[in-house]
Amino acid sequence: MVDLKIVPITPRRIHNHTFPVAYHLSGPASQSDVEQLLKAKSEEGFFNSVLKEHGAIVLRLGNPDPAVLSTYIKIIGKGSGDSPFQQIGSTAQRTQITDILTNANESSPELEIFQHNEFSRFNRYPTKLYFACSKYEVTKSDGGEGKDGPNGADHPHSSVQTIGQTPLVHGRELFDALQQKVPLLITELSKRGLYMEQVWKYETDDHTGWTDKYSFGRDILEGDSLEQKKKKAEPLIAEYVSKDFHWDPSTNDLIVGEHTQPLRTYENESESYGVSFNSIPTFYAGMKYKKNSYGKTRSISYDDGGEISEYYLDTILETSRELEYNHEWEEGDIVIVDNYQVSHGRKPWKGVKKVLVSMWDKPSKAKFEGWTKVVQYLGMRDAPLDVC
Repeated sequence: MVDLKIVPITPRRIHNHTFPVAYHLSGPASQSDVEQLLKAKSEEGFFNSVLKEHGAIVLRLGNPDPAVLSTYIKIIGKGSGDSPFQQIGSTAQRTQITDILTNANESSPELEIFQHNEFSRFNRYPTKLYFACSKYEVTKSDGGEGKDGPNGADHPHSSVQTIGQTPLVHGRELFDALQQKVPLLITELSKRGLYMEQVWKYETDDHTGWTDKYSFGRDILEGDSLEQKKKKAEPLIAEYVSKDFHWDPSTNDLIVGEHTQPLRTYENESESYGVSFNSIPTFYAGMKYKKNSYGKTRSISYDDGGEISEYYLDTILETSRELEYNHEWEEGDIVIVDNYQVSHGRKPWKGVKKVLVSMWDKPSKAKFEGWTKVVQYLGMRDAPLDVC
């Protein structure tokens, strides 16, 4: 009988656990055989258990057909006790591929997208992400970074060849690294929280305005007046993202204040630990390099209004890049990500790459508590003298 067999990849090690862990089929199998295997494994709790331990799972099942990938994901998701998560407030352009799969991001392939936990800046966020590769015909490039950094700004990672990998970072490793480098930042973020201000335009050319289906236009109908559109969007904004929002009276753009806890406590089977759970790297990079397609973040600060220094923000961004596991895709791959523990991004590429995404959530899930075990600040400096 066919089973899952560990694939030798080059993962990172996080507290004696490989990150991620990868499997392929132990032998030839029909689609029906694979479906039965995934059903049995998910219902016995295999994927839930392995995901908690390792943070991410790579499945090399060999079939790139989106319909088949969708079937496999539904079997694992439902068998694991989860339900599809409805995307509300997306800042990325999406196209529906199957009933549960959309394109992951349709921005230019030359654009690097930095680390973020999906919807971590919102009231509602999924517990699991499924990425699936239906097409992968790319050529190696230098990422287009050059001496001016990624896509045109000062950045040290200019010589790394990229082929459209999906970089993953384990939130525990990032939390631990920041605690070593900048312990005061961990204390301050834990006590003071995070504030980000974002803008969704009323009208855009790339279907990422607030009236778009995957933003806040779920219930908007053709022919609705502007006031009707706003009335339908407002309950979704308050429920899924934040109650702190208003409309720009001159442009009718949506402006949202997002108040979150960027560090959380992850409860594993026998231990609890701090994890980074936020989107600081991707949105700070958008502000810093002024090339990110999102271009919607106007402010990143502590939630009490205090400034987070550029040194701290640079440290978060650069540390997240240092800790990346870069997944090199094969057609038919499914990568399951624990969104609570693991952030993701996207490297540039040349050629054709189609990565799809499906988001899932656990009904009646426990509250994802903030990190509170802060270390008392004793007066040590977190930054060089010239930036203090």
